[in-house]
Order: sequence, then structure tokens, then C-alpha cells
Amino acid sequence: MDISVFEIIGPVMLGPSSSGTAGMARLGKAAHEFLDAPVKSINLRFHPRFSGYSGLKSHVALVGGILGFNESDPIIREALEIAKSKDIEVTASWFHDPLPSDAHTIGMTITQVDGKTKIITGVSVGGGSIDIIGIDKFNVELESTAKYLFVWADCDCEEKIKELIPLAGKIKKDIKEGKYLFYIEVPLNMDESEAEKLNNISSVERILFTKPFLNFGNIPHEPLFKTFDDIISLSEKSGKDMYELAMEYEITRSGRRKEDIFNEMKQSLLYMKEAVEIGLTQPVKTLFGVGTGYDGKLVQKAVKEGKTLGGSTLGRAMAKAIATYEVGCSMNRIVAAPTGGSSGIVPACLLTVQEDRGFSDDDLVKALFVAAASGVCMYYHNASFSGAGGGCQGEVGVSSAIAASALCYLGGGSTEECCHAMALSMKNLLGLICDPIAGFTEVPCIKRNAMGAANAFTGCDLAISGVKSFVPPDEVIEALCNTQKLLPPQLRGGRGGLACTHTAQLARQLQEKLSKECTLEIKEI
Repeated sequence: MDISVFEIIGPVMLGPSSSGTAGMARLGKAAHEFLDAPVKSINLRFHPRFSGYSGLKSHVALVGGILGFNESDPIIREALEIAKSKDIEVTASWFHDPLPSDAHTIGMTITQVDGKTKIITGVSVGGGSIDIIGIDKFNVELESTAKYLFVWADCDCEEKIKELIPLAGKIKKDIKEGKYLFYIEVPLNMDESEAEKLNNISSVERILFTKPFLNFGNIPHEPLFKTFDDIISLSEKSGKDMYELAMEYEITRSGRRKEDIFNEMKQSLLYMKEAVEIGLTQPVKTLFGVGTGYDGKLVQKAVKEGKTLGGSTLGRAMAKAIATYEVGCSMNRIVAAPTGGSSGIVPACLLTVQEDRGFSDDDLVKALFVAAASGVCMYYHNASFSGAGGGCQGEVGVSSAIAASALCYLGGGSTEECCHAMALSMKNLLGLICDPIAGFTEVPCIKRNAMGAANAFTGCDLAISGVKSFVPPDEVIEALCNTQKLLPPQLRGGRGGLACTHTAQLARQLQEKLSKECTLEIKEI
């Protein structure tokens, strides 16, 4: 599986969390694809280690997705009220033995008004990306960017399926209690009427097409690059800069027009600007009040009054970074880059230098593609972008590093310098743990965005001065992956670090109180 640039700069989402909110909305929307009648009831099954789901509004996002809303739609905030207005009962329960290995595994049991029940199981894997691993009682492995044909049958009819329909993809299947589920990846432009002939097979009970759960396009191809060495080499041979290579990468993998790709990224930039504007000019109330909601404004005020010692550029960038994620923590719209928890860093850096240097919006869009290209290379090294998966080094650390490469591009840096800017920034944040207090992604997450922005300027300025990372960029990311593997579980997700302080324990009591007040009934099924 490859990755789109819009999975690095994106998704456009409601905060606070890309894995706990956006990914959950996407899981719910994936489940929506399997429904064929109005919904009567929904039961959400959570992992016991994910007891703080209410703090991230995961249940709200899941229900919103099941109702058919996208992760960026503000109406998701009202999902529970909408469900109630439709007389849809919403409850929650816990997984029991055997427990799923991933704490972000979600089971959705959806009963329709016709009495049929759909059970969809998926995992929010970080950065808004999802995996669907179960349909009813069947185990599946689905690519999020693929279109599928599903065939339910009471015997093995694989050969007949092959005879009736020329399929591009391999037929996969699972067997449970004498029943079969076949699932086949098919071309995005396949005429769905072709599958109707499958109804002539007596053993076939049901057929269904699903659209890609993540619609970034995907055509057979070999990725243009996978490593920073690849990018540097391609740039030297072709004379193309890092933006041009990133654009070519996305065109090659998606088959989309350059203009459409550019305009989609430009829309993301506009959403970034919107979040900064709201955060710095309007009242913002974070979901749980652990974060103040006005720290970004305080920093901005101090900069204007000349109180800060780090200079205007750095101060204003920190203000924007904090303000952006304060907006995210109020369940308003942000752009993950690459996660919700680090969403303030990239826009803060780029919008601040736009103010200082007069760069156009198109210049910033190109820089976003450079940031995305850096993230793509990290992905192919198997770096985790999830705090729970690999610590905040995979969120704030990665975001700071890709922001540094984008800044370097705007500063006229070569492709090699952009890659070294990434490396110089990433090295500083290796080992950064994930320790949100009480499971709320407010403290230390909001102010950690300010630190990530400051670090990005450091990496950029070193690289653009001619300073190189002694350890090559690809090896730095290998070090990141190694550090993520070695990081103890207690330091990945709020069970160590700041989360163990006395103040954190008091906040945990608040979290427990809020969980009890959650509108979802815990109902064992």
C-alpha cells in the first residue's frame, strides 16, 4: 500500500485527535457503506485501554460517520442528538477476551429497521488512516483506497465468479460456519451492472460494491520515490525541485490532474488560515478546560508588546501553533499535518514567514507539497505517526521535521538542503514521549505545538546556512523508527511522564467524572 500526500497534509477534520476523532469518523463512514436500510440501533465496542474515548469524542465521531457524515463536517458534533431525533438507540460496550492487540480497535454492531444486523470491525491506525479487519463474522484485510466487490455465498463459488466477471484484482475469501465471503478489488471505473450476473449463481446470497473508504485515487504504479536519497538523486538528475517531484509523485499514484491536486492542497491551506484566525481572534473553549483556550492570544499579545526575547517571527509562529490546536481541542476544523495533535506546527511556520516575506498562497501550497514529500519518505521507512503507536516524536517530532523542510524550500534551499533541514529538526525530538494528561489531548499537546514550530525554524536555518546532518536523512528516520520500537508502552499514550504527576491525577478524576456523565450507556452484548 502506498500513501497520498493528502494523508500527510490531512485529513481536514474536526479536532481534537486524528486517530481518536477523524479516524473514528472514517471508520463509521466505512461502516455506512455496508448498510442497506435505515438504522435502528448502534452499539460501539471499545478496547478497555481506550476508556477515555469520551474525552476525544470518539463515540460522537463514530456515530456521525455511521450516519453518513464526513470527518470534516461540523454537523458531526451533533451526531448523538441527530441519532436521538431519528429514534436510533446508541450504546457502548467493551471487548472481552480475547482482547484486540490494538487499543484503537472498534467494533460497530448496527441493527437496521428491517431486523438485519451489520457488524463492522476496524482500527484507527493514526493520522486519520484506518483499517477494516472484520465484516460480520468474517476476517478481511481491505485497502482503504480501493473499490471492492463483496460476495456472500453459502458455498465456494470462486471459480464461477472468475468465469462471469473479468476482475482486475485477486479474489480473497474467508470462511466461517460454512458461509463464504469473497472480496475483490476492482477498477474504480468498473461498471457495477457487470456484477448483476453473479445473482445467477444459486449459492450467492448478496453482492455489494463499496467506494474507497479514503478517496485519494490509486492506480497501479511504482512510487516515484520512497527515500530521501531517492528525492535528492531525482532532483539532481531531472533538475526538478522538491515540490515538482512531490506533485509528480501524486499524479503518478492517483491519476488525477495537476490542477485538481494543487487546488485541493490550496483548500487545505485556506482551512489552516481559518483555524489560525479563529484561534487568535475569537473566544475558544477547549472541550475539557485542561487547556485554557487563550494561550495563543497571550503569546500574540506579549509579542506585540515586545516582551518576548525570541524575536517577532518566532513568537508569532508559537502563537499561531498554539491557537490552531486550541481550535482543534474545541472540536472545530483543523488540518492534520500529519496528525491532529501536531496540527498547529506546519501552518504556524508557513503563515508566519508569509507575513514576513510576502510569499503568495501558491508559494505556501508548494511548500506544503514539500512537507508532504518528507512525510511520504518517513512512511516508507515505516515510521509511526501515532502518539500511542510511537510517542509524540511521531506527531510533534514528525510535524516539526516536515515543517522545517517546507520552510527551507520557501527560503530558496535546494532539495538536499530541505532534506537536511528535516533531519536536523527530527534529531532534536527523538524520544519525545506521548503523555497527555488524563487522556485529554490538551496538556501538554497544545503547547508542545509551539515547541515544534520553534524547532522547525532551527532545523531550517541550520540547513539553509549550509549545515548538514552528520547522520544522513534516511538514517535519521531509521533512528526514529528504532526509537519508536524501543519506547516503553507506558510512554506511548498517557501512562507515564507528565501523566503520572499529582496534577495529572487530579485531572484524571475529572476525566472519570466526565466519563460517567457520558451520554452513552455501557451495555454488554
